[in-house]
Amino acid sequence: MPEAMRAQLHAQMEARIDRNLAQIKSLREEAVRLLTTFVKESPRESPEMPEALLRLGELTWETERDTFIGRFKTWETRPPDQRGPVPQPNYQVARDLFGRVLRDYPRYSDYDLALYVDGFLATEQGKSDEAVARFERILKEWPRSRFTPDAHMAKAESIFYGKYDYPAALVEYEQVLRFKDSDLYGLALFKSAWCYWRMGNSDEAARRFVSVFEVTDKRGKAATTAQRKQLDELQGEALKYLVEVFTEDERNTAADVHGFLTKIGGERFAGKVVRALAETFFDQAHYERSIEAYELLLKLEPTSRETGGWVLRIASCYSILEDYPKLRATYERALAGYPSESAAIEKQLREHAVNLHGKAQRDKTSRAEFEGAAALYEVYLSRYATAPAAYQIHFYLGDIYFYHLDKNTNAATHYMFAARKIPDAEAAREPLKTMRHDAIYNALAALERVRYAKKSGGAAQETEADKKFAEALDLYAQLYPNDPALPELFFRQGKLYYDDGNFNPAVKIWGALLERFPRSPSAHDAGELILDSFNRSKDYENIETWARRLKAAPAFQDAQTQKKLDALIVQAVFKQGEQKVAVGDHAGAAKAYLRAAREFPRDPRAAQACVNAELAAQKAGDFATLKEAAVLVTGRDYKDKPGSPLGAWTAATTFQSMGLYSEAAEFDEVIANSNTREYPHYQRFDHAKDAAHNAVVLRAALGENDKAVANGNRFLNQYPTAAGSEEIVFLTAQAHQNAGRHREAAGLYQRYLAKSKNKDRRVQGYVLLALAQIQANERGSLPSGDESGAEKSLKEAVTLGKRYRGELGPDGRYAAARARYLEGERILSRFDKIQIQGDTKQLSARLKEKAELLKQASTVFLDTVSLGVAEWTTAALYQIGHAYEAFAKALREAPVPPRLTGADKEAYSQKIEEFVVPMEERSIDSYENGWKKALELGIYNRWTAKMREALGRLNGELYPPLRETGLDVRTASPSPLPPLFEAPRRGDK
Repeated sequence: MPEAMRAQLHAQMEARIDRNLAQIKSLREEAVRLLTTFVKESPRESPEMPEALLRLGELTWETERDTFIGRFKTWETRPPDQRGPVPQPNYQVARDLFGRVLRDYPRYSDYDLALYVDGFLATEQGKSDEAVARFERILKEWPRSRFTPDAHMAKAESIFYGKYDYPAALVEYEQVLRFKDSDLYGLALFKSAWCYWRMGNSDEAARRFVSVFEVTDKRGKAATTAQRKQLDELQGEALKYLVEVFTEDERNTAADVHGFLTKIGGERFAGKVVRALAETFFDQAHYERSIEAYELLLKLEPTSRETGGWVLRIASCYSILEDYPKLRATYERALAGYPSESAAIEKQLREHAVNLHGKAQRDKTSRAEFEGAAALYEVYLSRYATAPAAYQIHFYLGDIYFYHLDKNTNAATHYMFAARKIPDAEAAREPLKTMRHDAIYNALAALERVRYAKKSGGAAQETEADKKFAEALDLYAQLYPNDPALPELFFRQGKLYYDDGNFNPAVKIWGALLERFPRSPSAHDAGELILDSFNRSKDYENIETWARRLKAAPAFQDAQTQKKLDALIVQAVFKQGEQKVAVGDHAGAAKAYLRAAREFPRDPRAAQACVNAELAAQKAGDFATLKEAAVLVTGRDYKDKPGSPLGAWTAATTFQSMGLYSEAAEFDEVIANSNTREYPHYQRFDHAKDAAHNAVVLRAALGENDKAVANGNRFLNQYPTAAGSEEIVFLTAQAHQNAGRHREAAGLYQRYLAKSKNKDRRVQGYVLLALAQIQANERGSLPSGDESGAEKSLKEAVTLGKRYRGELGPDGRYAAARARYLEGERILSRFDKIQIQGDTKQLSARLKEKAELLKQASTVFLDTVSLGVAEWTTAALYQIGHAYEAFAKALREAPVPPRLTGADKEAYSQKIEEFVVPMEERSIDSYENGWKKALELGIYNRWTAKMREALGRLNGELYPPLRETGLDVRTASPSPLPPLFEAPRRGDK
């Protein structure tokens, strides 16, 4: 229910009660008036008179009671010296009315009621004898009265309180207990337990006290609110005296009590009794017994809402007993197990910790007390570090560690926390203003102690204390930024670390100085010492970082210092590269070198940085960085630097070794093109000629003929007589030839052949020259009458091939075989030019001439086979068969001369057929011999496929098509392709 609504309802209820009371008072006054009139006006013998007197006496008693309460309240409001005697109730008027009933109406049906009420009022007046006399009359004259238990109870109470005769009182209480339905049963049971206790029978007393719990619990279920209140009070009294019974014997423990209750069947009241017992032990200062009782209570009622409070009471006991380890453990237990009591735990824990701290300060010499207080503070902060006032606890804990326990690092930690967490608004006023300043000052002092202790211990290396000191100094600067002594303080503290060889904390402190006080007199020296610190520790990455930062610092803006910083950055990057290379981080080294080259192109070492970047990138396999560095080193800013040629050569050879010929050629061409007076470093470069040579070779290998020709011409212009120039002539000729410039190619081949001593190349050169001459003649680019030039070239190639057959390499033998084959093809070319059609008179001569040429061609092709080159062997064998087959086919398909008719025509055809059949047979023989030879040599290429196809065509039964048998012939190289060369081959090798 909302609090506002609750308050409103409470006010309404109070008003209703006041109205009801006023109405009751008004009705009572009216009743008194009417009854008074009746008593005065009615005769004494009236049957209603005793009833009227009894009711009037009750109302008069109630009126006097209310009046007495009013008089007493008025008396209380007066000053003590003006109060006078305490007001007393005047029940005599009411008793006089009851007396008339008792005197004049002995036969009244409710005579026992009058006796009981008058006895009760006599008791209220303190007239015990009169009261007992009334109750005695009830017991004697009205033995069956409903007030019999009340009369026994009144007698028992009179004996109990008036004579302290507990056995006699017990007799009367036992009489009351005969009336189990009486409202006085529970009270009588309680008082009987009391009597037994006073009589020394503790066990029976305890049993009866426990029975009171059972009775009150049972009756309380059907009781009114007022009755429930009375029963609760009775149960509370029973509990109180039960505890007194148990605590009389100091040997009794909570466990003993629990055992007793279990024995007598009162186990269900054990929690209630043990709770009261624990509280009593605490109130009696029996703290060990109180702890034991609360611990038992936690076991008996672990789910009670009060468990957190019991643990706190245990903590209070340990606090009083000064058992600080157990006190700390109890609070840790409370925090871990009772989160719902967090607020109460926080309050009591803080109070205990602060009080113990205060006690330790008063006692001064007790280390145990300071340790106990520190332990409690630590427990507090483990849960309430974010509480609004936690900074105070941090400060107090820092004080203990700093002043009393010599835990300086811990002290600094807590002091710094306190300084940070004190709200700025409150820190501007006392006492927190002083607290914050003391906190940060003491933190620095504590860390100074640690530093000096460490220094005396030897090794100079950064510790956690060093880091905290820098942190504390930085915090001091944050909180007191306008303190003029700060720059010098920063510098001096950093210098202490520096002189001790402990560079990391020195740099941190000086770095903070530069950031916070960049224009202070100490800033320049701090920057210089930062760089020197990193140099001494060989931390080149930080040298670079700080040199860059210092370039923007106000104290380092003069030109000379800026130049010095630039040089230092480059040097640091070089050192970083060296360090990274040493540990195998080539990729990192490459990026470092490249960074220096890009940023400082005017530095004398910039080109070398590019070269170093290339070398590192090469090892790292980072070819993008390698190319970037190479492009940079050969660019405008670096081309005149000594390292530029080496950078280009490194890129060229690296890309060449990877098979990236185009990229390699680019950088070879850079070197070759830069071989001018404008770039003297390139002119003097050891590999300038190699680069020019490689540029030709690589462009030729890539089929980039125009670039190969341009590179070749440049090489021949630069190195006309150099070793290897013949090779360049040869490659340039090939490039011209591949580009279709056969005349230029022929000229260069002739130039090459005039000087070259390389037998293989000479054979190749003559073959290529012949092909160029053939193409040039076909295009008319050579002078007329030079038709025999190709034949001479081929003849020279064949002659060299046969002469030096044992000395030639694969390329030379291949070229010689090809030359011989080409000679055969040229004979077949003349063979093809002779037409079978024509004048029949010359037919025989033409056929004879063709046959002779065919024979010559066959001889040449067979000679080709003898040279032992697989491709040209199979090609030659195929051409022999093909020539005969083609000749036979041409004869068979030649038209019959139109002038022949009849028998002449038949005779002509027969004559041709006689000539054709042997030709076809020779064709088949040639194909068959060639096929078998290819199988023998293990040669499978396009020529063997053609031969097998021809055999299937001419003799299908013996040689069915391979696809019909599930086979196929594919071109295959006679040997694997040669491996990639690491550098271009040179003509003089």
